[in-house]
Amino acid sequence: MKRRTVSIIIFISLMLMLIPVKASNDSYDKNEVSAIYSSSSIDNLKATSAILVEANTKQILYAKDENKQIPIASLTKIMSVYLVMEAIANNEITYETMIKTSAKAHGVEGSSVYLNLGEEFTLRELLYAIEVRSANDATVAVAEAVAGSQGEFVNRMNQKAEELGMLNTYYRDCTGLTDAGHYSTVKDLSIVTSALINEYKNIFEFSSTLEKEFRNKEHRDYQYMVNRNNLLNYYDGASGLKTGFTSAAGYCLVGTAQRGDISLIAIVTGEIDNNHRVAETAYLLDYGFSNFMYTETTDDQQMVGTIEVRKGVDKSVETYAKGTLRLFMKKTDTSKITKEIIYDIASLEAPVEKDTVIGKIVYSLDGEVLGEIEVFTAQAMEKADFWTLLWRSVLSWFGIDWQK
Repeated sequence: MKRRTVSIIIFISLMLMLIPVKASNDSYDKNEVSAIYSSSSIDNLKATSAILVEANTKQILYAKDENKQIPIASLTKIMSVYLVMEAIANNEITYETMIKTSAKAHGVEGSSVYLNLGEEFTLRELLYAIEVRSANDATVAVAEAVAGSQGEFVNRMNQKAEELGMLNTYYRDCTGLTDAGHYSTVKDLSIVTSALINEYKNIFEFSSTLEKEFRNKEHRDYQYMVNRNNLLNYYDGASGLKTGFTSAAGYCLVGTAQRGDISLIAIVTGEIDNNHRVAETAYLLDYGFSNFMYTETTDDQQMVGTIEVRKGVDKSVETYAKGTLRLFMKKTDTSKITKEIIYDIASLEAPVEKDTVIGKIVYSLDGEVLGEIEVFTAQAMEKADFWTLLWRSVLSWFGIDWQK
């Protein structure tokens, strides 16, 4: 009987091994990401909302439902980390400040590094836990250290969102565990992300870390943290920044990448799995790097025209442009830029000083003004004497041009 039972168990085990196992939605498969990327189209992304922004200029290069209010899961932590970095910059706290785990931080659910009640870590250690593991308990512990309580920290989050112009954002916690009444938009997320990476570039020390140990190996709660942002493994130039997931939010990713002088932020939300969020974020980044560029105007210190001078020794003076515009735009649009020289007045009256501002060059694309630089007089002009002016008046009365 026992032999028969063992045989049945072995048979069932062998059959189970033959059943194909479906990969978890959290799993990462580089080949699958590449396949999804290859079938992607800028006009048909699967993300429920998405945006691509150049971080330095804040220009939106692509958007899909960018103002739609959505649950944002752990993308919430971007604002949390921004406030922590601001507190460090304001000398309110340091990377080496020791932070003790409170009961509220110890009891936080979801992704964590299993902080024990009363356990102490430096702010630096906890920032790695937030960025690499997306640890909710570490986020609460840091929030309490900065503001005294998570509630006060969340008040600061909402105040900062208002200051930054995030008009469709409201935070109810510092982790993103709350879905109801806790929301943002991909446009607002791009605003806080731009602020974070432009003001506090050392965030990349944490967000680009692929693996990190938490606690000593000898500790019973030792953690070997692996970054959940697989864009870092897949995309050349990727530097961060944050993943997120809840059932309501779907799979979300704020991806940042730098190539040369171009810094891009690509955000996707509501993806069906991890591979899709990596693939479509990478697709957006490639779209940005492939189709956009910085260009500069070339009129600086160049003579651009003349302007009439009344009662001067000569009839006119030359004018020159001063300044350079640095523009970020589609590569195919650089040849379409138009410029118009606009003088403040139709003519000057002598005497005229050299380097007098008398107008501007306005640069436009398809009727939209891109910027302007000033135009100056290139020479000084003295006033003609009385007899010269009288002689010119006589010639003018006879219809004779006094100077060709």
